[in-house]
Amino acid sequence: MILLADDTWEIKTTRKKGRGIFAKNDIAAGTIIGDYLGKVIRTAEEDTHEKEGGMYLMYYHDYASLYPVDVKEPGIHLINHSCAPNCWMYTYKGHTLFFALRHIFPGEELTVSYLLSPDDDCNPCTHECHCESINCTHTMHLSHDFFNKWDEFEEIQAKKTKRARITYGKPLPRLGQYPKTIPDDPIYTLVGSSHEPSLILKNKTLPSTQELRKLIRETGKTIALPSLKVKIYGIQNDEAIIKPL
Repeated sequence: MILLADDTWEIKTTRKKGRGIFAKNDIAAGTIIGDYLGKVIRTAEEDTHEKEGGMYLMYYHDYASLYPVDVKEPGIHLINHSCAPNCWMYTYKGHTLFFALRHIFPGEELTVSYLLSPDDDCNPCTHECHCESINCTHTMHLSHDFFNKWDEFEEIQAKKTKRARITYGKPLPRLGQYPKTIPDDPIYTLVGSSHEPSLILKNKTLPSTQELRKLIRETGKTIALPSLKVKIYGIQNDEAIIKPL
């Protein structure tokens, strides 16, 4: 379910990934994009649904997953993968909320990292990534190191709110109330827009990682430092993604 106002987004066909969701207006960092609703299925049924309908499964807990009631209808299941996403997932009362990682510009496609577990048992693997971003790993699977960190972070987040009740075979109902905004966290990969001009800083020393995150999150832009002859594309694993100007 998309929670943005109807006039702020649209569905368009992408060149390589099929349908996708695009912003029609500016979207502020932290904005809730939508709630991943769908029919509650048992984990044992996952393979059947993925083979028949494509890659639309969403984890709920170890014994249940969600699958869109109608994959042809608009919904956040249409948000495509990227290694440099502008959205991320947040667990709230058991629901998976998608939110804006940074400022998103009109015309930008909304993207998210699918955060798939390591590909040890994925053979042959069909989860290649061709996002061509500055930090593309060429796979939708996480490394073992990052997956372990993310799994630990998710467990902490999940315990902060009580999980909503589910009924197998029935759609997961929407929540009565949603958070107004989602705060930033260093675990999220944060990369500025590749289509907007960089924010230019006159600093003669490199700002801290925290300062860089704040700037990229609020402006949505990459950061150029001409005095240092470098460009900051984003922050990943709490380290700046830096390239020469």
